[in-house]
Amino acid sequence: MADEFLQMGKRGTVVVPAKLRKKLGMADGCLLWVSEVDGAVQLRLAQVVPPENDTRLKMAQRLLSGAEDLAEYFAAMEEVRRMGFDPDEVPHERYSGGKSTKQ
Repeated sequence: MADEFLQMGKRGTVVVPAKLRKKLGMADGCLLWVSEVDGAVQLRLAQVVPPENDTRLKMAQRLLSGAEDLAEYFAAMEEVRRMGFDPDEVPHERYSGGKSTKQ
C-alpha cells in the first residue's frame, strides 16, 4: 500500500484506510498500541493475553511468593519491576516476617 496523508479529527481521531485495515485484519474494537519512536507516531495491533495465561505473570507470582526472607522478597520485587509488572498488582503470598499473607 502506498503512503497516504491522513487528517486528524476532533479529539485526535485518525481513520485508518479500509484497505490497510483489511490487510492487517483490523476490526471494530481491536486494540492498538501507540508509541512515539524518534519523533514519529507508531501504531501496532495489540494482542491481549489474559493474565491467567501469561507465563511471565506466573513467574512474577512465584518469585514474590517464594521469598524466604525480607532480602529475598525485596530482590523479587525489583526483578518483578524489571519484568514490567507492579509488584503491588501481582497477586501473591506477601512475605511478612516468617509467614506469608495472601494478597
